[in-house]
Parts: sequence; C-alpha cells; structure tokens
Amino acid sequence: MGVGAAAIWGLVQFSRSERWVEHTYEVLAQIERVEAEVRRAESEARAYRLTSDPAHYAQYLAAAPLVRQRADALVALVADNPAQTSRAHDIGTRARLRLRELESLIQLQRTHGAEAAIAATRSGEGARLMQALIEAESAMRDAESELLRERKQASDARARWVIGIVVVGTLLPIALLGLLMAGLSRENRRVRELEREAREAMIELERIAVRRDRLSEQRRILGTYTGLLQSCQNLGEAMALTGRVVDELLPDAGGRCYVMRASQNLVESAGTFGSPATPSEDLMPPEHCWALRRGQVHRTDTGHTGLRCAHVGPTAHSDEWTLCVPLAAHGTTLGLLHVSGRASTGSDEAQADAVESIGEQLSQTMANLQLRESLRVQSLRDPLTQLYNRRYLEENLFRELQRCERRGLPLTVMMLDVDHFKRFNDENGHAAGDALLARVGEVLVDLTRGEDIACRYGGEEFTIILPEANLEVATRRAEEIRAAIGSLSVIHMRRVLGPVTVSIGVACFPEHGGSPERLLAAADSALYRAKGHGRNRVVISAA
Repeated sequence: MGVGAAAIWGLVQFSRSERWVEHTYEVLAQIERVEAEVRRAESEARAYRLTSDPAHYAQYLAAAPLVRQRADALVALVADNPAQTSRAHDIGTRARLRLRELESLIQLQRTHGAEAAIAATRSGEGARLMQALIEAESAMRDAESELLRERKQASDARARWVIGIVVVGTLLPIALLGLLMAGLSRENRRVRELEREAREAMIELERIAVRRDRLSEQRRILGTYTGLLQSCQNLGEAMALTGRVVDELLPDAGGRCYVMRASQNLVESAGTFGSPATPSEDLMPPEHCWALRRGQVHRTDTGHTGLRCAHVGPTAHSDEWTLCVPLAAHGTTLGLLHVSGRASTGSDEAQADAVESIGEQLSQTMANLQLRESLRVQSLRDPLTQLYNRRYLEENLFRELQRCERRGLPLTVMMLDVDHFKRFNDENGHAAGDALLARVGEVLVDLTRGEDIACRYGGEEFTIILPEANLEVATRRAEEIRAAIGSLSVIHMRRVLGPVTVSIGVACFPEHGGSPERLLAAADSALYRAKGHGRNRVVISAA
C-alpha cells in the first residue's frame, strides 16, 4: 500500500510538473503569435500605403484586433507570475503603440498623400517601436525559457523518483503501470503539438518577412521608374523604360507596349520586353482586347476569368496567365500594356498591382508627351497654312546659313506676296482670303523639297529657304511656284474664286548678303521691285 501510495503521489507531482512545462510552451507560442500578428498588420499597412488598395486596408483592420487579443491572452496566461505579468503588459503596450503609429501613417496618407506618409516613415519611429517590442518579447521569452529549464529539471527529477518507486514496488499492479505510461505518452504528444505550433508560427513570420522585403523592393523599383519616366523626352524612351522595369519586376514573363493610332481604330506595338508565354499581335483593332473594350484591367489565369483576348495566341501551357492594362488619361485611350507568363514564374496579386501601377504612370506620361508635342507643333506652325511660322524661320535660317558657309555652299531665300490680296479680301470676304492663303500653303508644300523651309512670314507674305540651291536653281523654282499659283482656283461657298498671282523676290548667299537680316532685306527689296514692275513676276535682288 505504501509503495502504491508513494507511486501515485509521485505520478501526481510529475503530472503537475508536466503541466507547468506545457504552460511554458504555451506562453512561448503566445509570444510568437503576438509578434506574428504585429508583423502581419505592419505588412498590410505598408502594402496599403504602397498600392492604396482597399483590400490591404481591410486586411490591416482585421489584423489589428487580433494583436490586442493575443496580447491580452498573453497577460492572462502569466497571471500567476507577477514578473512575467509585468513583461506581458509591457509587450501589449508596445504592440498597441506600434498599431497606433501604423494607423497614423495610414491617416496621413489619406489626408496628405503617399509622399507625406513616405516622409513620415523615414523618421525611423516605426523601426524604433518594433525594435522595442522585439526586445520586450526577447526578455519575456528568456525568462520563460529559464522557467522551462527549471521545470524540466524538476519534472525529470520527479520522473526518476516515480520510476524508482515503480521499480522497487514490484508488486505494483501492472494495470497501474500501464495507466501511468499512457498518461506520459499523452502529455508528450501535447508537448509535441505545442512545439509544432511554435514552429508554424516561426514559418509564418519568415513568410511575412519575405513578403515585406519583396514589397519594399517593388516599391523601390516603382519609385525609380516614376522618377525616370518624368524625364523621358519622347514616347520611345518611355516605352523602352517601361519594358525594362516590367522585365525587372517579372523576369520570367514578357509582353508588349501598344500605342493607339490617332484614328482610334488600331493599336500598334511600340516595344517588346522579356519572354512572353504567349505571342500577341503586332497590330490589332481595339475590339480584340477585353481591357480596351471595358476600360479596365483584364486578367486570365486559374483564379480569374477564362475569357482570352483575341490578340493573344493559343494556349500552349495550362498554367499560363495574361494581364492587359489599358493606358488611358483624361478620358482618352492611349494604348495598352500586355504581359504574359506562367504560374510557376510568379504573378501574384502584389506583382499584378505593380504592373497596374506602371500602367497608370505610363498613361500620364503618354498624355503629357502628346500634349508637349502638340504645343511644340503649335509653337512652330502657322495654324491656317500649316507652314512654319516666322519664329521657326528666324531660328533655322541662321543655322542653315552657318552650315552652308562652313561647307562653301549657296543658300537662297524667296519672299512671296499675293498680289492684290486686300482687294481679294474686300470683294470676297476674309473667310475667302483665309481659304486662298491655305491653298497657297498647300502649293508651297507640294513644290518644296524636304530640306527646304517654307514659312508664312506674315499676312499674305511667305518665305522659302532653299539650302544648297544656287541662284539659277532658285529662280527656276520660283517661276514654277509663280506659275502654279497663277493657275490656282479657290472654291469657297460653292464659288470658284481666282485666278490670283504672286510676286517673288529672290536673294542668294553669298552674293546678296552674308547674314540672315541682309538676305531677308535683299529678298524683300526684290519683292517690292517685282510689285513695282507690274506684279506676277520673279525679280532677283540687285544688292
């Protein structure tokens, strides 16, 4: 009886020790859960600041209460240990401070924009709060590990004492011994389960850290891309830069950048990049792409719609995915960004969001470049005749004159004036006069070479610069122009107006002047001589 009672008492003490060991493992696991939830909230908050995606904000709102619940559960676990209770309260306080700092960054982004939030993160407050939380957790973990060591020693000592009693008590019923062993086995299984949960928590922490690092790298790449994109001078540079950035984000994928033609009936390839999983057409109507039809991103893979765009080639692999991002700004479709790859190479939601962000940036840049080109053309062209304006003439005459002087070549300047233009305006109206000037501009475009510079000098006066043309060639060309305009008829308001004539003055470098001012003055003087001698003629400068 005494041996049996001693054995039972020893078993009870051993079971109590094992429960304390189990309690210690649970405390350690709960510490890991607190940190994991803080990390998850931090990751979702950072993703929301990077992408402004409401889904990430929703995930953050779901993670924040779990942090507080885990911290409160940790305090409840160590309520019997004042020292550990104090440490648990410290962990909970620091976790809540970190949540409050994350919430302030999100609110700062919502009220002042992403740049303000980015500037706030550079202060290092978040890193300091997180480091403080990690230090508090480490202190509590160390203390709990020391308790675990002491409890294991006590448990081992009691186990040895029980085994000794069992060995000595040879008369102990075999059934009681079997019951004891079953209890030990059950307790060991519970301990192993706690260890497994702790390992899973560590794996989850590593996964969160990897995702955080990947998002940080994407953010760096996109930030660099935005800065470089703003410095692009033309569409070709922007397309080449976009291809390199998408290739960097998705190294095992590829695709094309398309530009919408001015007619809005075709999009054509403006650049390719990477190694696409499926081919895409070089030239296609917008109807061939679901993204251009709907004006929103269209994606096909195992988790999305299976409707493939008509411009994408046939499927070669079951795990292929495609992503079409329409490029639009100010209500106008400008083009398309198409990417394709295989599921084994990536394309998770974060990468897809990054490509969409690239599409948004590229759309704005394309709109700005088109506006810049339109303004440049407007600043150089006369809107009525579509010829170059006087400003362009003055800038380029000097350059062409220097070039011809260096190479020892001639350069000729023609000054043209429509005869009796005021009378034509008075008899037919200003609208008819504008129609006449526009037709004269068309004739000058048709009868000048690609290297010639035809300009509207002002009013009914026109100027033509003929680089590398001597006086003989220029005079012959002037006669051709005079004859062509003399046979010109203008149809306006169902009336045939005309004919009209022009007077032309011709001056040549170096015979009639060595500077732009002298050449223009010489040609203008010859023009007035032509008018004084009866108009409708070509006169060479006498200077």
